[in-house]
Amino acid sequence: MSSISSDVLVRGPDDLSADWLTAVLRDAGALPVDGRVTRFATASIGTGQMSESHRVTLGYADGRRGPPSIVLKVAASDPTSRETGMRLGAYALEVRFYQELAASLGDTVAACHYAAIDAQTGWFTLVLEDLAPAEPGDEVAGATLGQAHAAVDALARIHAAHWEDPATAARSWLNHASPLNQGLLTALLPAFAGRYVDRVAAEHLEVAQRLVPQLDGWLADDRGPRALQHGDFRVDNLLFARDGPRRAVAVDWQTVFFGAAQHDLAYFLGCSLSTEDRRAHGEALVRRYHDGLRAAGVTGWSLDECREGYRRMTFGGLVMTVAASMLVHRTARGDDMFMAAFARHAQHALDLDSLATLPGSPKPR
Repeated sequence: MSSISSDVLVRGPDDLSADWLTAVLRDAGALPVDGRVTRFATASIGTGQMSESHRVTLGYADGRRGPPSIVLKVAASDPTSRETGMRLGAYALEVRFYQELAASLGDTVAACHYAAIDAQTGWFTLVLEDLAPAEPGDEVAGATLGQAHAAVDALARIHAAHWEDPATAARSWLNHASPLNQGLLTALLPAFAGRYVDRVAAEHLEVAQRLVPQLDGWLADDRGPRALQHGDFRVDNLLFARDGPRRAVAVDWQTVFFGAAQHDLAYFLGCSLSTEDRRAHGEALVRRYHDGLRAAGVTGWSLDECREGYRRMTFGGLVMTVAASMLVHRTARGDDMFMAAFARHAQHALDLDSLATLPGSPKPR
C-alpha cells in the first residue's frame, strides 16, 4: 500500500491527475518505477449510500504495463450521508482496516494501493484493486445459492484468519462501542415505523419494538469465540466471480470490529437470502461455514455452539437496517433494500425464536 503523504486526498474524480495516479501506483508496486499513467477515464460504480466508488480506466506511456483499471472510493458528496459516515466513525474504520489488516485476509479482500483520511473533515481516499468482471450481488433480489456458498466460504476464511487472536483483540480501534446503541434506536424506531408504515408487517415491527428496550444488554453480551467481523456482510457488499479462486470478495469495511464470531454469518443469511431460501438452505449453510472454519484450522468449537451463537446474533441486521435507513440520504432503491432486509431479518429472528435469547427475556422453567 502506498506511503504517499496522508494529507494528499482526492475527494472525487475531478481531483484526479495522471501524475497523482502514477505516483500512487508506483509507490504501491503496481507500476514499474519508469512507468507513467498518461490518460484515464472514470465511471461511477456501485450503490453505496455513505460513500461513492468510481472505476478509473488507465492508459500508460511507452507500452508500459500496469493495472488496466483501479477503483477510487471516496466519501459521499451528499452532506447528510457524509456527516453520518464521519459521526459513526465508518470512514476512519475502513481506512484503518485497509492500512493495517486487509493484507492479512489474502484474496478475500481487494488489494489496497492507497488509503488516507482527514479525520477533521471526514474526507477520505481509497485506491483499490479493480476486480472486474466480478459483479456485486443484489440484496433486493436476494443471493443465489451459488453466491451464498461462495460468500460463506469466504467468510469462514476471513474469520479463521484472526480467530481468538490476542494481537487483533488488542487493537483498540476494533473494540469500539457500537454507535448504534439503545438510545439511538429508541429515538429512530418511531420515525422508521412512521415512514414505512405501509411497508412493514406488524409482527416484524414488533420484533424491533421488543428488541430495542433490551438492545444495550444484547450489545454487551459479547461472549466468545471472537473474530474479525465485517459488520455489514451482505450480498450488496460482495463481489462475485463466475469462476476462479476468488469467487466472493468482501468490500465496504466501514463497520469492521472484533467480536462474536457468528455476527456476520447471521447477518448474511438473515438478509441476503430470501426467507424461503434461508429456510430451505440455512442449516446447510451454517454447517458449510463451520466446516470451512475447521478446514482453516479452527478447533474446539462445536457445530451446536455455532448454531446457538448464530441464533443469538440475528438482531444485528435489524439494528443496522433501522439506523441506516434513517441516517443516510434516502433513495428509492435504498428504500427497497431496507424493506427487504427488515422483513427478512425480523422473520429470521421469529423463525429461530431469537427473542428468547435476549438477556432480559424470561427463561423457560
